[in-house]
Amino acid sequence: MKKTFLCLFIFSNFIYANEYEFNFDDLKEVETKSYEYSGYLKAEHKYQVLNADSSKYPSKNKYDMQSYFSSALLDFKYFKDDFIFTTEFMAYYENIDKQESDSFSLNEAFINYKYNSNHQINLGKKTANWGKGYFFNPIAFIDRKKDPNDPELTKEGFTQINYKYNKVYKSSLQNFSFDISYLKTNEDINEDLYEGNSNILALKAYFLYKDIDIDLAYFYSDEASNKYAFDFSTNLETNFEIHGEFAIDDSDDYSYLLGIKYLTESELTIISEYFYRNNQLSKDSSFWDKKYFINKFTQKEPYDFLYSSIYYKNSLNLQDNSHQNSLGIIYTGFKNFEIDFSISKFFGDETSEFGSKLVDRFSWLKVKYNF
Repeated sequence: MKKTFLCLFIFSNFIYANEYEFNFDDLKEVETKSYEYSGYLKAEHKYQVLNADSSKYPSKNKYDMQSYFSSALLDFKYFKDDFIFTTEFMAYYENIDKQESDSFSLNEAFINYKYNSNHQINLGKKTANWGKGYFFNPIAFIDRKKDPNDPELTKEGFTQINYKYNKVYKSSLQNFSFDISYLKTNEDINEDLYEGNSNILALKAYFLYKDIDIDLAYFYSDEASNKYAFDFSTNLETNFEIHGEFAIDDSDDYSYLLGIKYLTESELTIISEYFYRNNQLSKDSSFWDKKYFINKFTQKEPYDFLYSSIYYKNSLNLQDNSHQNSLGIIYTGFKNFEIDFSISKFFGDETSEFGSKLVDRFSWLKVKYNF
């Protein structure tokens, strides 16, 4: 009986083969594209209520103000043999209390040549993206400073010559890679990395050892202080990650962070990071003080509200106990669109970091179209 059924099954497939026939001539019409592109358009609005106790308040002397922002980003890649040419353009406009400004930047423009699976070279303007932290990255020696208020913001790279070696192993050491970058700084190139005329070498060695990611980094400059750093990340469970970074320079300035990322069964994501630096930055900088503790909680599709998530974020300055609280909702139910609406409030006395800000509280609407 089984043999009869098998024969009937095979015979029926021959009879109806034309319905599932594959025409190999169609392959001639399928060509691999020599390029790809992506990007976004974003519009933002902030309604800000001012802080009458701030020392900056007399410069405005009114209850509130409006701010508008718009930005556009285009990432383009062109492929030719073993070469990849990458460019990333960004245009930005802002209107803060009727004060307008705009800018255009070439975030990246570099050529990648892959000699083989182990060796590759990058030449041009490139973002390094060093570090494991979500809100701070002490190890990011050749990256622009990350903004903890908007840590996923695209950053402009630096012009460099970069060589990368990569090797995969079948042992406890599963992967090893090595990066070395040369950067020149003067008034015409990489002036935001170092103001003077300098030659810089940045080295990073990466190890994947027994499911632990480890980076060792070194920054050499013939004018500035040399820097040393390491970072790590690993999963204690599939839903529980720990990570950390530490960096120090020749003048004994150092900073570090420790953090976790945890995903619960109900799809609540918790990101917590403690950050410390032994010296303060200029008070004109964002997050200039010594110690911070940042927590963010994101719940996916609360109450089965599809394509949405809600989040709460607290940024606490542990030196003066001032803090910023944000509560928001993200909706992605429209194709290629992301809508993010949040409200934020600063707390602290008038001499503290967050309590002394010109803005007391604000609402922030962001609409982003991805392509």
